[in-house]
Amino acid sequence: MPELTSDSAREIISLYHRTMREPDASPPPLGMTPAEQFAVEASPRGLTESGFDWKNWEPYQDNRISDPAFIASADTATLRRIATTHLRLDRFVGGHLEKIEETGILATIVDRLQDLVDSGDL
Repeated sequence: MPELTSDSAREIISLYHRTMREPDASPPPLGMTPAEQFAVEASPRGLTESGFDWKNWEPYQDNRISDPAFIASADTATLRRIATTHLRLDRFVGGHLEKIEETGILATIVDRLQDLVDSGDL
C-alpha cells in the first residue's frame, strides 16, 4: 500500500465528498454501498496501512477508534490505523462502514485528514 501524502489525502477527501455527500453523485457499482465504494477507492491512495495488526491494537480493544475526540487528535499514523481498523471490521461485521457513516465517525476521520493537510502535518 502506498504512503499517505498531502496529494493523496486531498484525493481521498474529494472522493469522500463526491461519493458520500453530493446528492447527484453517480451510484456505486452494483452491489456496493457508497461507503464501500469510498473504502475501496481510498485504500490504495494511502488511507489504510497494509499488514497492520488491528485486532491487537489497544485503541481497537478499548473502542477509542470510534471516539470523536481520539480521532480528532490523531496523528497521521494513528489516523491510518483507525481507518484500517474500521475497514477491516466491515469484512467481519457487514454494514459496519454504513454504520460509521450514519454515526458521523467516517466524516470525523475525513475531517481529521483535512486538518492534517491544512496544518501541513501531512
